[in-house]
Amino acid sequence: MMFRPPRRLIPKRRTLAPAVLVLLAVASGCASLDPKPDINRAASTVAERSGVTPTWIEPWEASLTSWDGRAPLKVEQALAMALRNNREIRSQVEQIAASRADLVQAGLLPNPVVGLTLRFPFDPVSGGSFIGAQVVQSFTALWLRGGKIKAADARLNQTVLDISDKALRLVAEVKATHALIAFGQLAVHHADHNLATIQKSIDSLEARVRGGEGTSLDVNRARQQFAKAQAERAIIVRDLAKDRRRMLELIGFASANAEWTAEVDASLAAGLSLDETTAIALAASQRLDVAAARSIAEAQRADLSVEERSRLKDFGLGADFERDVDGKKSIGPVVDVAIPIFDTNEAQIAKAGSLARAAFANYEAVSQRAVREARVAWVELDSALRLVEQYRGTVLALSERNLTLAEAALKAGQADVTVLLEAQREVTDARARLNELERQAAVARIELEYAVGGRLAPSPTVPTKENTGSMP
Repeated sequence: MMFRPPRRLIPKRRTLAPAVLVLLAVASGCASLDPKPDINRAASTVAERSGVTPTWIEPWEASLTSWDGRAPLKVEQALAMALRNNREIRSQVEQIAASRADLVQAGLLPNPVVGLTLRFPFDPVSGGSFIGAQVVQSFTALWLRGGKIKAADARLNQTVLDISDKALRLVAEVKATHALIAFGQLAVHHADHNLATIQKSIDSLEARVRGGEGTSLDVNRARQQFAKAQAERAIIVRDLAKDRRRMLELIGFASANAEWTAEVDASLAAGLSLDETTAIALAASQRLDVAAARSIAEAQRADLSVEERSRLKDFGLGADFERDVDGKKSIGPVVDVAIPIFDTNEAQIAKAGSLARAAFANYEAVSQRAVREARVAWVELDSALRLVEQYRGTVLALSERNLTLAEAALKAGQADVTVLLEAQREVTDARARLNELERQAAVARIELEYAVGGRLAPSPTVPTKENTGSMP
């Protein structure tokens, strides 16, 4: 049988390899510099709220490809192009990469410091040269690392939320501009119809004057109405041209051709599907600027924790090697400790505490503003929809009824053609006014969508670091 020495006599091999590996892992950090996951997180949030997925990983288009610049522009096309090609939003997306780099930097230890000493004697006969070397690694950042990572992670989350919120603001602006163009086109149509009706009135009145049944005053009043209608149409055409050029800038092609039309978005004609209480609840749970402000408050609270742990400014360990004039060599440990006598970090702790309280107050202020904006937007849409229904059911209905009566009176010989033309003009004016009210309601709906967080229904998730993952 093979002899086995007692366990207590077997020498144990102790190694520093595990400790060295742990130290190297801590020093090198555990986060990647690749910002794509964070950019994709922002893009998925925008896609969930708007229905259009941004392609921020790909470069913006150098020329129009998804739209030829002449066909009727759909709102979905406009949103997709704006989220991809709008230079302002693309420049803001780059902030995510910068925040990701800050997070990686927060997990790194400072580099070790190497000191070299070389001294030569004034009298070579009395002595030789002296050589010394020292390596010191500061470990203060080791116990501050957790707090710094937490603060940087919160700021990265705030950047993602802030970019997502700005993208949703862009979505709302594109939708509103598209609606202005669509309703502006209808306004031009109504203006042309109104001009044609007034011109018929002028022709009829001139015929009556030639027949000795009217006066020149009636003709001049009709011409005055025609000139006024022409001026109003010019204003509508001007505003429409400005809105089209604004849309081209939003989608990233400010110099493209502006002679195109916008396809009407039928979804803007839907009724109001939520009450004011639901709007308040959605704003509290979905608003990304509120979530971003909360992340900033968390970052400032983490900064305060770091400052409270920073009373000991510096603590370093290392080794020192020396060779004296006699050629004797020596090596030993080095300990560097900053003694907190004059600077106990109380000032920085007080500053960090003030900033943390200010960040929390700002979060509360943003929350209050979000609720107020949601309530005001809800009131605006509710009022606009009621006004549309009232105008459609009363003013337009009565105008159309009067037109029917005028046509019947003309056929019965109880009225002349001027009565019919006046009734037609009133119908045209009523339809033009209804178009303006519907435009206001459409814009109010878009503003309410943004005011409650980008959608008029609860989101399944809120994109914060708690449910998207954070750096360990």
